[in-house]
Amino acid sequence: MYDLIDRPINELPAFERGVLDRARRWVHAFSVAGPEMGGDDALSVAMHALDRGSVADIVLQRPCFATVEEPEAVLLGLWRLVREGRSAAARAVAESLVDESHVGILLDGVAGMIGRG
Repeated sequence: MYDLIDRPINELPAFERGVLDRARRWVHAFSVAGPEMGGDDALSVAMHALDRGSVADIVLQRPCFATVEEPEAVLLGLWRLVREGRSAAARAVAESLVDESHVGILLDGVAGMIGRG
């Protein structure tokens, strides 16, 4: 995760760049549409879990922002752990981000993104 903080977006591997771009666009759309914004794709599932269950503020930058911020690096780190099959570590990160009732939902959404990068 720490290798991603302040890293230029154009230097990210394709999967991480794609996930971050989609997450930033989702947050931007959510800021316009509000909590009633739908979506049952894997990204929406994960992002709604973060919105509804977060234990602290998680700020994602606008899509045009040129580097990775720390909260974004944590999220990308979570996706990386799931991709690598490191379930226990991924669960620990998810538990630090959302309340217990949203951990499984977040992990399901993240897992659903694998292979779509």
